[in-house]
Amino acid sequence: MSSDERGGSVKRPRLLQRAQVRPGPLRDLKDLLYKAYLAAEAPTLEEIAADTADRHDLAGAPRRDTVRRCISSPELPASQPDTVAVAVVLARRAGWDESDLAVRIRELWVKALMTEPMGLPIGTFTDPFALEVHRSIEVAPIHAGSELPALPRYVARAHDEQLRTVIRWATEGRSAMAVLVGGSSSGKTRACWELVQALPAEWRLWHPFDPGRSEAALEGMDQVGPRTVVWLNETQHYLLTPATGLGERLAAKLRTLLQDTDRGPVLILGTVWPEYWAALTSPPHDGEADPHTQARALLTSVSTVVDVPDVFTGPDLDALSAAADRDPRLAQAVERAEQGQITQYLAGGPALIERYQTGAPAAKALIEAAMDALRLGHGPSLPHDLLAAAAEGYLTDTQWDQLPDNWLDQAIVYTTQSLRGARGPLTRIRPRRSQPPRSQPHYRLADFLEQHARQTRRTTPVPTALWNALIDHATPTFRTSLAQAADNRGLLRIAARLDTSAAAAGDTSALVRVARRLDEAGRSDEARNWYLRAVEAGDPDALREAADRLEGTGWTEETLAGLRPFGDAGDARAVWRAAERLDQAGRREEALICYQRAADAGHPGGVVRVARLLGRLGRFDEAALWYQRAAEAGEPGAVVRLAWVLEQAGRFDEALPWYQRAAQAGDLGALGQVIGPDQARHAQEALIWMRSRADAGDSEALAEAAWLLKQAGRLEEALAWYQRAADAGHPGALREAAELLEQVGRADEGTRLRQFGWEPDGRIAERWEVLLPQAGSVGGKYP
Repeated sequence: MSSDERGGSVKRPRLLQRAQVRPGPLRDLKDLLYKAYLAAEAPTLEEIAADTADRHDLAGAPRRDTVRRCISSPELPASQPDTVAVAVVLARRAGWDESDLAVRIRELWVKALMTEPMGLPIGTFTDPFALEVHRSIEVAPIHAGSELPALPRYVARAHDEQLRTVIRWATEGRSAMAVLVGGSSSGKTRACWELVQALPAEWRLWHPFDPGRSEAALEGMDQVGPRTVVWLNETQHYLLTPATGLGERLAAKLRTLLQDTDRGPVLILGTVWPEYWAALTSPPHDGEADPHTQARALLTSVSTVVDVPDVFTGPDLDALSAAADRDPRLAQAVERAEQGQITQYLAGGPALIERYQTGAPAAKALIEAAMDALRLGHGPSLPHDLLAAAAEGYLTDTQWDQLPDNWLDQAIVYTTQSLRGARGPLTRIRPRRSQPPRSQPHYRLADFLEQHARQTRRTTPVPTALWNALIDHATPTFRTSLAQAADNRGLLRIAARLDTSAAAAGDTSALVRVARRLDEAGRSDEARNWYLRAVEAGDPDALREAADRLEGTGWTEETLAGLRPFGDAGDARAVWRAAERLDQAGRREEALICYQRAADAGHPGGVVRVARLLGRLGRFDEAALWYQRAAEAGEPGAVVRLAWVLEQAGRFDEALPWYQRAAQAGDLGALGQVIGPDQARHAQEALIWMRSRADAGDSEALAEAAWLLKQAGRLEEALAWYQRAADAGHPGALREAAELLEQVGRADEGTRLRQFGWEPDGRIAERWEVLLPQAGSVGGKYP
């Protein structure tokens, strides 16, 4: 305090602000220093620096700026002696115990040092390939003896302006997330690399990937501090984890991080292909479980979506041509790239296609086995034994007999050889030193070839050898999605084998999937044992579904009473289950009330189920209102259902535009209604259109064509089309084919198909059995 001219006293102004630091040892250190600063009556920086210089018993002698950083900067002070010196002189001015405060400051400084936030200073990232930017093609430099930089010159496009907005938010103190959505090798990761170069030097970058992407991100997320870039390249590998809940848990933590002001600002950058974006953000269909609730909320509500075009057009091409004068790689891409696919050419796309298409039969077999394994649902890391076993199915008898003894080694060398500095079709994944050793090599298919396969091999039948290889060698994490792919194709034996191995590896939900499959095939006695094993395994979700199935469709007032407390609390899932039980028991008016409550509570299938039940009750005008509500919300299938109930209500003039809208949107089931009610008479006209859709890989078109052929009485052709639809993964094709066989008097074949499915070569499978895992082998409770 100091005296004024009138003999009064005034309080000295506070010259420093409290440091804004996230909770932890660093905040404790800063708070203790600031408390001492206030207790010392806020001396000036010059006074504190002078006091430390006068104390010859102190190891530190910080100057004015260092004092300010010790007290007010959010970073850890670089020098422990300087920090202790500031604390000691503040303690003396405040009348505190100097020795006690010095000890506490030393301890907190060490703790803060040991809890360094995740990542490294952004300036230490000088290698773009360490962050998974694609290598470019190699060409000779313009001037002999000179070297080209690691990456071609960057040509900014419209999406880069969006990214600059996001980075401005982050540097101004607002946490942000940007997800770049685009095809393989479209320049997503390169755009992120260019973006982070503009960040201030105090920012850090964290790229979690070891031991696995989602595991590493979950483990370190709580240690992410302010001014950190979280680098989630190929975001699907972090959030799409079908056999575990890791992706959902990580999405929830990312949402929390973005909202935590004590830890901000942070910048989360992700990249994803369009098909994975759709899988993560699409709501579930009517009555289905919602596996991506947290991920969808993160991506659609919190992040900035940045669409990255696959091609250069208009002004972008002009800017590219100007840059090509100074970079021969760009010049070659401008000259040779097809349809503006500049980034794909630079990443070696054409060379990859050429290497694949001109390879020897064994090399092509390895690549196609990898392509099909990925599109069926296996993860990017493919075991050597899986590829070796599957490759046989892609070779003819003549090709197989003519192979040399070392054919596999030759094929591996050919497919893994680099292309002009870029990766070959397959790349061996080298484990980091910190990762556990693997029993066999693992390989990754080039992104460009994976996307190429998803477009060109969508309806190509998968050889038996690959399915058997997946049963024997697939990574356990991916057997759930592989089983679903087999199930969709009517390969019930293979689906059951995959789920059995998944159960033995600890996936208790696989027990319920096998049980459900047996139950739906009419093998109820076998199914019961699998349900009971699921209950014994103790998985909560498996327990709930197994108990429901074991109870059957019978309704009890006791079970309804047990659901009521959840319904009263707004639990949409519980109300939904109550509605289903009432519906099954024939108590439809009561079920309708419950479905309406479920819809009001936010159940994703509630609106459609209300509309459907109103239609079953003949209340078509009311049903139309609910279907229109669902259609306006973008609910799949609601448009054609709205048209149908309008037609049933006698309002055909209103129904026809909705049928037309559904057909134009690709709902093939509406096409027949647009053509006319006489499906048999107009079947040929519809088939021409559907064949074009089927040739483009649309499995729904294959199934609809089969249905039209069936209506036209062309039953043998219909069976062949149902088989094609099953090969393309249409989940209802097997059931429809079985019903058709029964209708034409081939009941034994129909029953056998329904119970045992097809074999990959198109034959109806013979009876097969699945063995229950031995007690002690599932879910940790059984070894």
